[in-house]
Amino acid sequence: MTTEPHAPPPGTIACPRCGQPVGPDQDWCLNCGAAARTRLAPTPNWRLPIAALALVVALAGVALAVAFVTLTGNSDTPSQTITTTAPAAAAPATTAAPAPPATTATPPTTTTAPPSAATAPPNAPTPTQTAPGG
Repeated sequence: MTTEPHAPPPGTIACPRCGQPVGPDQDWCLNCGAAARTRLAPTPNWRLPIAALALVVALAGVALAVAFVTLTGNSDTPSQTITTTAPAAAAPATTAAPAPPATTATPPTTTTAPPSAATAPPNAPTPTQTAPGG
């Protein structure tokens, strides 16, 4: 006696992965586990949402940096204006003969140093200098 191959029941399909017969009441292949009658949704593509999120984070960082610089101000410009005056220019040296001594006494010449932040407070007395030969 010869045996004929067994005919599959009606509604049976071949597995898309391994080719084994899948019965009409089966959704999954019993041999390899692949979906035979169920359509699986493809995995979502996350590249576009991640790129959009990275762009939003970068723009927020730039906006935060601009706001920080605006609020803190420019540190290059002083917040208080300090004016200083240059001392009077010394008289040029002359090669003429010295004048005879005068009979009246002349008061000593005094110069005042310009104010600076490192000097004494404003209500402290200012040091004076006398000119040579006086």
